[in-house]
Amino acid sequence: MPLILILVLLSLPQLASAYPQFIGYKYASCLTCHFNGHGNGPLNDYGRALWAAEIAGKAFASGKSDEELGEASGLFGSRKLPWWLRPGFKARELVYQPNPPSSGANTRYITMQADANLALIFNRDQKYIFVGSIGYVPKPQRLQSPGAQTVPEWISREHYFRMLSGENLWLYFGFLDKVYGIRHVNHTAYSRQKLGLAQNDQSHGVVAHYIQPTWEFTINAFGGNFYQDADVRQMGASFTYEHEVKEAFRVGSSLLYSTNKYVGNARLGVFGRYGFGYGAAVIGEVGLLQDKPKSGEAKNGYYLYSEATQRIVRGFHVFMAAQIFKDRMQGNRPDNLRTGAGFIVWPRQRFEWRFELENGRQFTDNTEVQKESWLVLSQLHIAL
Repeated sequence: MPLILILVLLSLPQLASAYPQFIGYKYASCLTCHFNGHGNGPLNDYGRALWAAEIAGKAFASGKSDEELGEASGLFGSRKLPWWLRPGFKARELVYQPNPPSSGANTRYITMQADANLALIFNRDQKYIFVGSIGYVPKPQRLQSPGAQTVPEWISREHYFRMLSGENLWLYFGFLDKVYGIRHVNHTAYSRQKLGLAQNDQSHGVVAHYIQPTWEFTINAFGGNFYQDADVRQMGASFTYEHEVKEAFRVGSSLLYSTNKYVGNARLGVFGRYGFGYGAAVIGEVGLLQDKPKSGEAKNGYYLYSEATQRIVRGFHVFMAAQIFKDRMQGNRPDNLRTGAGFIVWPRQRFEWRFELENGRQFTDNTEVQKESWLVLSQLHIAL
């Protein structure tokens, strides 16, 4: 089947994740819509209603007003659940093809996510909440051959207890994403994957998140992923600070250090988010990283991530992204550049379709390295 037809007809369930680009709608803090103050994970009631009434399109809305769409944004539509119970489901399917046009045999389908989540609210003002999520993890291609290592395909993606201490300090205890930089939806970006902040890089720890109207400060102490062997757990700490320069314009910085028996990792980054017009935004992050083996030479590198998003009509956005990564500035190591463009469609609340054409380049004198590649990606997600 031709590639375009595959992409258009794909009807499998992506992820209600963090969208820092929503600063273009004047929503600067992730806590507005998420139980987790740094984004990601399940949406709270306000986040569901906002998604339905302002962000997503109105396909099949049957003439409902924005207010009616917001009221029907729960798991079972307008049917109300007990105030203390908020279950949800998320699924994401990816189809991609390298170096198109090529034979259909190169087209791959991956179930990236199939999660069930639950928020238990212990009091009506939501000072005390438990959030948990269990999800499917596809087996890596290298482990699909007979006799390969057995790995679990169902894991806990996060489970934590959240409490409000005083008026402005939010505390989290449990298994959750490490706090660093801009937490955006692209978990394969250099700024996430190469820094140990990808989709399944959560850690057990404690997070203290202090929020003021014009600034936020977070400290995260973590003891590693307790489901891993003790010698490979990355234990350490991170902090993030973000300051509002003016409405819809924020800048910040992050620092992370962690270590295990074999290597110590340090990351330092600065970032910014700027919203303009209505639904348009630019986000960017640049930083340094160091991986220092307990025996051997340290590797010092750098990374950059940038993305511009523009709302065309309600529920339809276009974007352009560029990212750079170099793992070691010493020696003749390649500079890796990715650029991409595409669109995001929210035809209505609960559904998202993302399409992207991405170009990858390696700048190196090594003639044996493939210097350019193309990738077509399409993702469809359902978040209930």
